[in-house]
Amino acid sequence: MANAAAICYRGAMKRRALLIFAALSLIAASARAQLTAADVTAIINQAVLRAVVNSPNSVIAVVDREGYVLGVWVVRGGPATPGEIATAVSKAGTAAFLSSNQNAFSSRTAGYIIQQHFPVGVKNTAPGPLVGVGLSNLFVSDVNHFKKVDLIPCPFPPPTPAPPSPGTFGSTIAFTSLDGSPGGVPLYKNGQLVGGIGVVGDGTPQPPIPFLPVPPFPPFAPCIFASLPTPGVNAREENPFVYIAGSDPDEDVALAGQQGFAPASSITADNVFVGGIRLPYAGAITAPKPPKKKKKKGPPPPPPMVTGNPDPGFPIVSSPPPFPYPIATFGGVDGEIRQPIISDPLTAPINGQPRLTAAEVASIIDFAAQRVKITRAAIRLPIGSQMQAFITVVNNPDADNVAPTVLGAFRTGEATLFSWDVAVQKGRTAVFYTRHDFLGFGLNVAMSTRAVGFLAQKNYPPGIDGNSSGPFFTEQDKLSGFSGVEPDLTFTATFDPSSPPLRTGIRADLPNGITIFPGGIPLYRNGVLVGAIGISGDGVDQDDIVAASGTHDFLAPDPIRADQFSFRSTRLPYVKFPRDPTL
Repeated sequence: MANAAAICYRGAMKRRALLIFAALSLIAASARAQLTAADVTAIINQAVLRAVVNSPNSVIAVVDREGYVLGVWVVRGGPATPGEIATAVSKAGTAAFLSSNQNAFSSRTAGYIIQQHFPVGVKNTAPGPLVGVGLSNLFVSDVNHFKKVDLIPCPFPPPTPAPPSPGTFGSTIAFTSLDGSPGGVPLYKNGQLVGGIGVVGDGTPQPPIPFLPVPPFPPFAPCIFASLPTPGVNAREENPFVYIAGSDPDEDVALAGQQGFAPASSITADNVFVGGIRLPYAGAITAPKPPKKKKKKGPPPPPPMVTGNPDPGFPIVSSPPPFPYPIATFGGVDGEIRQPIISDPLTAPINGQPRLTAAEVASIIDFAAQRVKITRAAIRLPIGSQMQAFITVVNNPDADNVAPTVLGAFRTGEATLFSWDVAVQKGRTAVFYTRHDFLGFGLNVAMSTRAVGFLAQKNYPPGIDGNSSGPFFTEQDKLSGFSGVEPDLTFTATFDPSSPPLRTGIRADLPNGITIFPGGIPLYRNGVLVGAIGISGDGVDQDDIVAASGTHDFLAPDPIRADQFSFRSTRLPYVKFPRDPTL
């Protein structure tokens, strides 16, 4: 009895300690650095003073770390076009979502790592490590997207009774996504990431993305779309998939706005090496245009003044209070439960096998988090830091036109926010391509996102110029609401608004699109596909090793793994781990 009492006491004390820790963590979250309306005003004013000299057509957007738009300023005056809003917000959001307290990435950084060659412009090299990431965090996403500070949950009806994602609480902004054009840089306060600033206007000329709606085109509820282009108006003013080297006026204006809110120089992207290649952060600063000399002597010209006005739909506001995500510990790693851990809401067995339970989902997350704890980061500074990641699990709906339900999303530490949507994309991509025999193998092969991406490049096998395209090439853009001949050429925005929640107008199976880089692996029970794990937050090899660790009790049978098959005489990959990954 004494032993039992002692055990009960220790258990009670442990639970109390966990509750105290959770409370303290929530207090810390509510006290974290955030942008105030005064901060946003100061940032925009600094950017405008630069813009009136070098880029008077600028439209400037500021977002917070969670992707809420805190203001859009039109330097020339009047309202901004929907395409300008989408472009400026996408650039700002990209810088905020790709950065953390340990790495500061810009939209230029994003553009460098998504090209068909890495390093950019070097022939016969494989694509960038995050090729295709520009088609994530889409405005159509049911997981996370850039949004207005109205906190209205967008009505993305789930296919099953899963709770809606807090990342969608706010009116979405049409045709936003991650962006690889220069002009987006992150914002920091006291060493903490608080958001990003994005600029579009007089930057390096490049083709816009026209909007070609699929008829019929009915009006939208304003709670869904904060801005929406009409036929004949550009969806984006710049192509976000084209890499631009050298200085850029948009980036100049953004950097001016960043003054006083800049990251430490020790964590900017140009301190990060991926595969031995230094990443870019910002191009050379363009000197202000000198004033014209007057023939007659007189007083000096007045200094530039703030001109323009806020866009009517996006007045300057403070960042909203942080959402109270539950605090938890998995695998010895503290973090946030971004989407609740639940059992598969579908009850019918899959080929006689039971579906995933909440306890099993928690176990999968725990195994993955254990690996996060001991894995060296590829992008975080200083070198030798622990990686951070989003760990997500999705179900297998075992039916067409039904989206895999998110059974749990855990954010370790302060993992990058773009990774939330991408991690779910990876899980859903693995389920989708595993469920279908698109390659004609005669059976459903266990397809990781590394395998899918290998088959989705401009050249197959990747890295050999002149080869024909892979069988999945251009599928990602077709499943995202953007359609293009190639990821780095002309795009159009083809959006069918007539069939919500089919926001892309393509497939209900993939409500937030797909991804084509590593970190997603299918989960099996006794040879039957029951779901998938998706990991995002660091280098792709780091994501892969964490995902593989999560499959500990749900491994795919060896004979049906993608790496047991060849396509066009080339063996497919399944997973790949970093060399010497452990801290």
